[in-house]
Amino acid sequence: MTLLQPLQLRGLLLGNRIAVAAMSRMQANDDGSVSEDMPAYYARYAAEGAGLVITEAIATDDVAARAYWRQPCLSRDSHVEGWRRVVDAVHEAGGTVFAQLQHGGRLCEPGLNPSHLAASEGAASGSTWQTGIPNASAREATRQEIDAIVEGFAAAAARACAAGFDGIELHGARGYLLDQFLSASTNRRTDAYGGDLAGRLKLPLRVVRAVRGAVGRLPLSWNFSLYKMDDAAYQPPGGREEVQAIARELVAAGVDILHVTTRKLVRAEPWGEPLALTLAKAVGGTPVIGNGGLKTLEDAEAALDSTGCGMVSLARPWLANPDWLRRNQRGEDVLAYEPGMERRPLL
Repeated sequence: MTLLQPLQLRGLLLGNRIAVAAMSRMQANDDGSVSEDMPAYYARYAAEGAGLVITEAIATDDVAARAYWRQPCLSRDSHVEGWRRVVDAVHEAGGTVFAQLQHGGRLCEPGLNPSHLAASEGAASGSTWQTGIPNASAREATRQEIDAIVEGFAAAAARACAAGFDGIELHGARGYLLDQFLSASTNRRTDAYGGDLAGRLKLPLRVVRAVRGAVGRLPLSWNFSLYKMDDAAYQPPGGREEVQAIARELVAAGVDILHVTTRKLVRAEPWGEPLALTLAKAVGGTPVIGNGGLKTLEDAEAALDSTGCGMVSLARPWLANPDWLRRNQRGEDVLAYEPGMERRPLL
């Protein structure tokens, strides 16, 4: 089975091609520091055979980035030591771990941050996923605030390096801030950071270049999706060509890995092929990780064959079964994910 074979990923030797995707657990300390159980929580996935572990989204600043209460952060130097304990625990268990960095933008919980910023003024539709209250209207980020956002990502990435992470992932998916700037439905700016695709790409590319400068040769992944937390049906106005242009620009700016998040990895987009395959064709030679709707080893193996991905990631199956890989290998029953599992104690 190809899925269980080792993989060279941008200089890292992984034991297999199965990753634990980022999962919001909401159990850091109130100040964003690593809680007591987090090192053992992440190390358990490595001990159970995951080829790569990606942390839950880590907030990049204390001004406007935190998306949910008790989200972990790398916004202060004091956060580094806790993450070093996480990294050391994963390494001791034989694993590899990436830090996923995020700015929540307009999807942040109301009242959580001193400022509520977005690509453009307005509120996301519906309610927040953590507390279930209506999303609040956000303010369009100024040029000065955009500069601070870029600096926040770079500083958080430098702290992740100091903590010993094996790689960095930028959360550019699901309607959070980087995706808000990238998407025509959420970016209605009339300055240089909006308008056509080149304008919408300006902030994401600035962040990539700044983070690349902060981390040197450390592997850099970009988490990409079409769907948003508040817009499951979003499609880019330029269709397939726009998606491919985005991928090429990200790679040219310094992204090493594209991590594609979908509702169903093997499902064809309106242009007739899976999103991951479209991206893989656009950036031949750049590793693509695929995520979406996978539950079994057989699902994941079939996805490798049909989507152009070199690796897959799963979230809910790992959450419901920390020993998901071993259960599959032994042919044992796998527990189904139940809503609310992410709120249970980490261990």
